[in-house]
Amino acid sequence: MTTPVSEEELIARARSLAPKLAERAERCERERRIPEESIRELKQADLFKILLPKAYGGFELDLSVFVKVAIELGRGCASTAWVYQNNAFHQALLALFPEETQNELWANGDPVLDARIASTGWSPKRGAARPVDGGYVLDGHWEFASGSWNCELDMILAPVERDGAGPAPEMRLFLLDRAAGEYEIVDTWHAMGLRGTASNDIVVRETFVAEQRTLAWADASRTPEDGVKLQGHGVHDSTWYRVPVCDWIGWTIAPALLGVAYSALDASVARLETRTNMLGERLADTQSVQLRLADVAARLDVVESMLLRDVAQTAEAYSSGKPPSVLERATWRRNQCFGARLLLEAVESLLYRGGAHAIYDGDPVQQAYRDVGAGVTHVAVDWDIWGRVYGQALLGLDIATPNFGFFPAAVVRSR
Repeated sequence: MTTPVSEEELIARARSLAPKLAERAERCERERRIPEESIRELKQADLFKILLPKAYGGFELDLSVFVKVAIELGRGCASTAWVYQNNAFHQALLALFPEETQNELWANGDPVLDARIASTGWSPKRGAARPVDGGYVLDGHWEFASGSWNCELDMILAPVERDGAGPAPEMRLFLLDRAAGEYEIVDTWHAMGLRGTASNDIVVRETFVAEQRTLAWADASRTPEDGVKLQGHGVHDSTWYRVPVCDWIGWTIAPALLGVAYSALDASVARLETRTNMLGERLADTQSVQLRLADVAARLDVVESMLLRDVAQTAEAYSSGKPPSVLERATWRRNQCFGARLLLEAVESLLYRGGAHAIYDGDPVQQAYRDVGAGVTHVAVDWDIWGRVYGQALLGLDIATPNFGFFPAAVVRSR
């Protein structure tokens, strides 16, 4: 059993790691992967156990702890924090798989095997699974597997091709083992920002996946219109195993980016204290700079406050046994996206005020601008999709959006 650790201690551990991550940030970007010593330190600090079930030596804590930890890590290295928040979240997702699979993952008695982490392939260039005796045969090519080089496992989301299937495909998650040669990493990640995340492609070639190593996406993201339902295996106590994945996936984007934005604000303050403008005025003494920094700081405060408030509301709703309304769920998704927009606007403002010096390679504000700019392109915080869903919910219109739910207007207006 893992010795219990307080929430405050885990956050303090993340804060103490941030300077080490910052020292490796340039190397992380250059090598386009997280240094193994950084992953090892995250594991030694027990940070991957925050959302892991207690039954398997985890802490099974509230999502707010995970959020606060990712923010602290983001102050040190955007890519490392991004990989952490993605792959630590996957521990909770794996806890929805059948009990047999969870035992294979976390009950080996081998500390190396039990500490494995998983990336995911959510976005297919092509891909499908066909049913066979005892499981499925999976084949295809997926993009954006963050942390690919640092992970020993990968979860692939793919449609199942069944005879007589309806127009909506049956989607399943398939758990694959890298050491067993069940998937191949294709080095494709050459991006403007978050370069160290190694969000590479995954190729699977006619690979058999046993039934117990799959999870119906409908079970992982079941909407609560008929009452709060346990997901997947459903034996763990945490409220967060009862929250549809589509409700909380956006909260795996903003925390790391918020930490990055905080570090950019700190760097800007340090720069502006000593810089002068063309008139010889110290920039820190000018009203325009003071107002700009106030605006940026307020945006970051809004994002953090909104993020933690919405997480608390979600936990309360799903622990009460009374399902949240469609509008409440749409509000959480709206705020996840709006928060990402605020972060991008904040670092863009800092880049502008940094002047020509802020655009050089190695400048922390320029780095933050690229990293946040890359992060907010994630589909989970796509304002054009989730802002629309909120508008539909507010107006009482039909909603038919994958990964949120299909609700006729009468249901939307009644709840």
